[in-house]
Amino acid sequence: MSSAGGSGDMESLALQLTNEINEAVAAGKSNEEFLTILERARDEITYTYAFSKTESYRQLSHAIGTSTAAPSRFEDSAIKAVYNAISEKRYTQARDDDVRITEALWWGTEPVLQEGKRVSVEFRDVTPSHKEWKVNELWTPEVVEGSTAETFGRITQRFRIQANKKHRHPYLPSLLFDALLKSGERVSFSALADRLASDVFNDLAQEHIVPYVRNDDKNHAVHERSPARYFDLWERTLPDWCVTPGHWIEPNPPPGYVENPSTLPVPKEQYYKKVPTLCFPGNGRNIIPSATKPDIITRAIFVPVQNYSPTKASFVPLQQEHDLVPHDDQLVPGEITLDAARALLGRVVQSSKEPRVDRTEAKRRKINKFAAQSLGYAWGLETEGEGEARRPSWLHCLHYGNRGGNEYVLDLTGQNRTYGEGWVSPVETRTTTCAWVGATLLPADVKALKAKRAASGTQEEASKKPSASQPSQDTVESGKLKAGAMDYDTWYERTAKWIRALNKKKTAPVVEVGPDGTFVGGDLGTSKGEADEFEAEVTGAKPGVWLMSLEPARPEDRAEDEMDEDAKVIRFVWTSDGSVNYDALPRRNRVRAPEAEPNAEWEVVGSFSVDSGTVCLFSKYALDTILASGTDREAMLEAFIDDDEGDKVFVPSGIVVSGNDGGYEIQGRRDAEGRIVELKVRL
Repeated sequence: MSSAGGSGDMESLALQLTNEINEAVAAGKSNEEFLTILERARDEITYTYAFSKTESYRQLSHAIGTSTAAPSRFEDSAIKAVYNAISEKRYTQARDDDVRITEALWWGTEPVLQEGKRVSVEFRDVTPSHKEWKVNELWTPEVVEGSTAETFGRITQRFRIQANKKHRHPYLPSLLFDALLKSGERVSFSALADRLASDVFNDLAQEHIVPYVRNDDKNHAVHERSPARYFDLWERTLPDWCVTPGHWIEPNPPPGYVENPSTLPVPKEQYYKKVPTLCFPGNGRNIIPSATKPDIITRAIFVPVQNYSPTKASFVPLQQEHDLVPHDDQLVPGEITLDAARALLGRVVQSSKEPRVDRTEAKRRKINKFAAQSLGYAWGLETEGEGEARRPSWLHCLHYGNRGGNEYVLDLTGQNRTYGEGWVSPVETRTTTCAWVGATLLPADVKALKAKRAASGTQEEASKKPSASQPSQDTVESGKLKAGAMDYDTWYERTAKWIRALNKKKTAPVVEVGPDGTFVGGDLGTSKGEADEFEAEVTGAKPGVWLMSLEPARPEDRAEDEMDEDAKVIRFVWTSDGSVNYDALPRRNRVRAPEAEPNAEWEVVGSFSVDSGTVCLFSKYALDTILASGTDREAMLEAFIDDDEGDKVFVPSGIVVSGNDGGYEIQGRRDAEGRIVELKVRL
């Protein structure tokens, strides 16, 4: 392997290899001959950051990519292995070189020159007097050593490093400063960098005292060059001078967090990684070891991840317009206790500018949830008051993202205040309007809570289990034994298989309506307990096989002035007499609904309200049948809730789907005999 030459040498070699690759393709050379050229691109090229910005690099990358994509070479395992090695080397070498260059620019310093007079130089922060907005941050004076014979830039670099270690995050230091000369002129440190220190000292009002102005409002390039941009939050490392303070608090973990898992993650299944808060730089000014505000800061944040390969974790993207906080967990500012606010720290939180939905509302308010709702990591809490009067004031958050997002704050007092100087200051943390806020409930949490409830139910059942000669009181009162009931694990395994079958593209999602002709529906979250009932009951439906669907709303389903193009509708349509066998479902193309009666009108046949975000509509006969085959109603109904973002809405008895909180109407159409043969619910 040749040693790394300069950028020019690499460019010449890259052009040579590009030509050889193109000629080999044109001449139809064998894969073995082609592989030899490809191996040289792997072994002889050093992919520096500077080289990665050249035209010869682009041409070589294009030649390698297009030539290896040809069918005759794409399936060649040796060529594929070398191509993957080149891709890995191309990325890691350029990344590592860029990180090395950036760290040298930001944190590298040279010793004081022995020549010249050794002097102590004091740097004084005068920023508050030289900005048009109020500046609350004033750095304490810093003294560094220097020589009159060295350039002023060597001395300012020592100051920058010393001050940034105290006041800035290592991923996002302050880089832009102006010196205030005795003439009153402000000159950037970079403009003075190449001048002799002794020369610059003569231009100062006090010879070895440098008044300076921080230009944090122009410090944009630091984000573009930060080494943090290359690494996931959980892969980042910190220098030894950036250590989590002992007084930062340990966060309460989400229900689905497993501290020391004994098994590898299930592919594509969400779980959490616990990441030190200091790995989130924010704006570089607030999340630092020396922070005094906010007064409560979490030591770590739980980041949702999933694995697409056994060893590589990937960030889980979440959609802010989805309802990720159960209605009962939505906290209203002004009513939030200190303990409830502290419990948000370290969690992914969702907030909304719109008030919580009132379950008693007859009509649902139209809410643009993408515009109204925010997702973020809660990292800090400001409080006000003392002792028993202490209460939460501001919740500090970072916008949800793979690399950690911009900072924002939520007013928890209910007074709709603006933080600090608001929009007057270009560096102030922005305030996001908050009508409610809560910790998100993600698939890992739902799964953990289900397992906990199932285990609790199993233990409770075991403690109450009657002897073989003594039936339970419920059995005595019902007058019959619940023969054939399965334990939960067996019931879940069978039901999960049926749910998968119902949601396959080629399978017809059908449900059987029994002789009672009844549908039940409502808010699954508030209807799953042993003593709960569904709010809506629709009678008079035609017994037989019904086809279910969740489809885009048709024009007749929309209001005249409605602009929501993503609106959906639940539909149930009678198709035929008969019954449903979930182990042998019909193919979708063989199930057809008859034409509706030409004069049939839609009428409201039921209504219900939702505040947990989970809408359901079931055939009562089918639901009773499947619940009778198990032992724990709540756990069984919980199993119907889809943890896979809407992929499994059809269940063996009906439909369960995420929806807005508020009121819903069930509309129906009848046949000539007056029996309901079609139902719909607009989401």
